[in-house]
This record gives sequence, structure tokens and C-alpha cells, in this order.
Amino acid sequence: MTNYFDVLPKKVLECLNAFRLLVSLELEIGEGQENQLQEMLPDERISAQEYVALESLRSDLQDLLATLKPNQRQVLMLQFGLSGEDKLTAKQVAQKLNLSHSKVHSAHG
Repeated sequence: MTNYFDVLPKKVLECLNAFRLLVSLELEIGEGQENQLQEMLPDERISAQEYVALESLRSDLQDLLATLKPNQRQVLMLQFGLSGEDKLTAKQVAQKLNLSHSKVHSAHG
């Protein structure tokens, strides 16, 4: 029988780390669960000034997208990966939204 007082602290730490719950970066947080954890973590590859500038641009882009018709907004978001997904080709967007290829191109303007 193992005496628990003889267990090395390093071994205890290893065991605790092995059973630590993993938390997804996509964990929804906030009052209305409208944000993801990854959005709240700083990106250490950019400076604080660059981060503020990017957030300002992101906000401006959201405001501009809100002025578009729903189909136009969806097409642009899918083609440019603005909703966090990979960029899609015009053909893929047409298939996903059940639109004709010409409708996708006309959504650009």
C-alpha cells in the first residue's frame, strides 16, 4: 500500500495536470454568451496600438456590413471569411446560400 505522504510533489503536480479540464478557445462567455474566450485573449504578435486600430477597423466594418442587404452581407462575409470561417469561392457561396452564380457576383455591387 502506498503511503500518500511519500508521493513526490512533482508527481502530484503531474497527476493534477493530467486531469485538468481543457477549456476551448471557442468557449462562449459574457452575459449573453455573445463572445468567445479567444476574442478576449490578447494577441501577443501585435502591439496594443495595432490591436486598438484593428478593433476600430473591425467595428467600422461591422457598421458598414449592417447597412447592406442580408444577401449582400452574407456573400461578402463568406467570400472574405469575415465570420471566422475559411474564405469561400463564389461558386461555394452560391451553393451554400442556394443562389445562382450571377446573384453572388451581383451582390458585390
